[in-house]
Amino acid sequence: MSIRETLSSFGIESIYHFTDKANLKSIEKYGIQSLSNIESQSINVFAYGAESLSHTLDRRRGLDKFVHLAFVQDHPMYYVAKSRGSIITPVWIELDISILFDDNTLFCDQVANQTGANIFQLDDILDIIDLELITNMQYISGDRWRERKDARKAEIMAYDSININKIKGITYGK
Repeated sequence: MSIRETLSSFGIESIYHFTDKANLKSIEKYGIQSLSNIESQSINVFAYGAESLSHTLDRRRGLDKFVHLAFVQDHPMYYVAKSRGSIITPVWIELDISILFDDNTLFCDQVANQTGANIFQLDDILDIIDLELITNMQYISGDRWRERKDARKAEIMAYDSININKIKGITYGK
């Protein structure tokens, strides 16, 4: 089975980016931009999902040149950003899965700027990321629940920017 077919078998037909509703006008104008582009082009961002320490770590590791994305609308960092008030009116931007197949797209088995993060290319995705665990919506508890929470921290990193033609829809968060 191809990677695309395997992703589809787990119900992964889109990927996601979360942000604040106030950033949608900027996204409509510029697309979804990497932190590096936002800073170099002085793009006005109302609210970042990440805190300044995360941005610092991204810059140190060269990850500021990527737009960070999720496989599911249940990425643990979404809840962190909401709870600390980084985003006030959260939205999930649904994106075309073709982004995964861009040559410069990278993947990580956890939040990419964490120590020990395993960054890799598409060819290794099925060996490193537990797609079944990420997409499993059945009730689980204990160690298996923690494993799923950790697995959902997996990131997709699209290089540079994402054009608005890749946006499939917008869903308001909870």
